[in-house]
Amino acid sequence: MTPYKQTPTTFDELTDPLPQEIQHIAFRLRKSIEKVLPEVDENVSGGKKMGMALYSFKNPNNVICGIQPTETMCKLYFHGWKELKKKGFELEGSGKNARHIKLRSESALNPKIIEEMLVVVKNVLMR
Repeated sequence: MTPYKQTPTTFDELTDPLPQEIQHIAFRLRKSIEKVLPEVDENVSGGKKMGMALYSFKNPNNVICGIQPTETMCKLYFHGWKELKKKGFELEGSGKNARHIKLRSESALNPKIIEEMLVVVKNVLMR
């Protein structure tokens, strides 16, 4: 968990206290989301111990995906994960609404695959 001085309300506040490599991962994930999903809104939420950026379409409750950076990794959450599973993408977690991938290093980040996953989710959730 990341101890924040105050609850983060912007992406910069969400990532500033984190190690530089985690910041880079978070910003690269955000860049992929902005590229594939330019029509979504970013909302940063959370508490003093953990925060995340959620990306929603037309309504804050219609979440498409989310970035949760911590001191050791970034989790990228996907709603519409069942279609990702069908297409052979490996996801972690047991959530009913969202599953995630964990990225612990920049070398593990493949923007092409992330963007392919985002396209799948977009096609499912933004009809």
